[in-house]
Amino acid sequence: MNVDYEQIKSLIKQKNNNIDFASLTYFTNYFYILVKDNLIPENVRLEDLIDNALYYAQKIEFYGENHFVSLAHGKDIKGLRESLNKTIYIRANLEEPLREMIVYHEIHHATQSNKKNDNVGINQVGNIGRLIMEAQTQYLAEKIYCEIHQVEFKERLIPSTELRMSNNGLVRSKLHNYELYDNMLTKLALILGVPKDYFVKINFLYRAGLKDLEAKYKIAQDKYHLPYNFWDLLYILDYIFCVDLMAYEENLEKETILKGGETQNFYEIYFKRNAKLSLANERAFINEFDVNNFLALLENAGPYQEFAKYIIDNEKRALIDEFIKSSEKKL
Repeated sequence: MNVDYEQIKSLIKQKNNNIDFASLTYFTNYFYILVKDNLIPENVRLEDLIDNALYYAQKIEFYGENHFVSLAHGKDIKGLRESLNKTIYIRANLEEPLREMIVYHEIHHATQSNKKNDNVGINQVGNIGRLIMEAQTQYLAEKIYCEIHQVEFKERLIPSTELRMSNNGLVRSKLHNYELYDNMLTKLALILGVPKDYFVKINFLYRAGLKDLEAKYKIAQDKYHLPYNFWDLLYILDYIFCVDLMAYEENLEKETILKGGETQNFYEIYFKRNAKLSLANERAFINEFDVNNFLALLENAGPYQEFAKYIIDNEKRALIDEFIKSSEKKL
């Protein structure tokens, strides 16, 4: 697909002649990186993706603290795509570069949407695949920022307490938002043997993206004798997403979760699969995912050393690091 920056800008302008300069620049940056880095799946046309984006959002608006978005969703929310008035709202007091990244994050959500049913390759409406969905969205947003501004972010170590998680954890991520999700996505990419760009592509494919992910996982499952079937894997990831979301947005259960309690109500993670939400259960799922997958990779010649770097629990990661070092000395 040989399309340059000015051609993309012109194409967007043709489809929305009233778009303001700043919004046009953000949209052009987004689609330019999609084309440049070959992130659009085969049989998906650039024009169709632009149509998707403009169907849901035609301008970017930066809002203040008394705006309806803050009043409705809480002061911590960073961005929102409002399809009724085709506007992406971004909190004005965010510092750069996060503010610009959130713009690309919301444009990506709009572009991935299907105007017939609001569904995408993993899932944007229900909970199935939501952690993957949000992680790849922010991954792409930060990738766009880095390439447009020609900068590179180094991987950081973030205490889990800074990410609405319980104590005794350290999250490794290059991202400046959704760091926990990125950490989990990194480990899934290692298990599957795919780059993170893969997750961007399958989220343009609607339900076919989920089927492709399942097929790739089954190959890895057979190869490494992984501990979970595909749907149990997704359930673990999406339970983590649901706890994190409830601890972030304004809702009746937010303080209960943040104080370490368990919700009184059951939440439908998937159809007929309900659960109470708590940081303790989230932490247990993260530990289970980390330890069980590490052991499977270790025992079946998988990328266990790289995987080990991203284990979140401090004590378990330290023990595993010592084990790896002692094993290497014996070799």
